[in-house]
Amino acid sequence: MKEFSNYVKLFVIGIVLATFSSLLTHCPEQNPSGPIDDPGEETEQVKQFNIDVITAFESGNKQSVIDLMYDEYKEIYSQELNATPGQMQAFANALKDRKLIYANEMYAEYEITIEGQIYTIAYSNSGEGDWKLHRF
Repeated sequence: MKEFSNYVKLFVIGIVLATFSSLLTHCPEQNPSGPIDDPGEETEQVKQFNIDVITAFESGNKQSVIDLMYDEYKEIYSQELNATPGQMQAFANALKDRKLIYANEMYAEYEITIEGQIYTIAYSNSGEGDWKLHRF
C-alpha cells in the first residue's frame, strides 16, 4: 500500500508540474496576424520603390523584376518566376491599387487583388537605405 501511495504522490506532482509548465509557456490569446490598428505611413523611398516595382512588372521583363530583389532570392525567383508579360502587366496594375497593410522605415507590406484573389507583396530595407522586393 505504501508503494501505491508513492505512485499517487508522484502522479499528482507530475500533474502539478505539467500544469505550471503549460501556464508559464502558453502564448497569450491574441492574433498576431490580425488587423493592425495603425499601419504606419509610406516613406518617400518606399513610394519611389513602388514606382520601380510597377515599372519592372509593366516591362514584362523577368530580369527587371529579379534585379529588384536581394541576391539570395534572385536564384530562387529566376527559376520560379514564369509569368507571361500579360500576367506581369496584371500584377503591375494591381500594384497601382495596392492597400497598405503595414509600413515603417525598414519594411512595407501591401495587399493586392488580381481577378478576385488577394495576394500580399512585401519590401524591406537592407538597413543601408536600399529597398528590395522581399516577397510576392
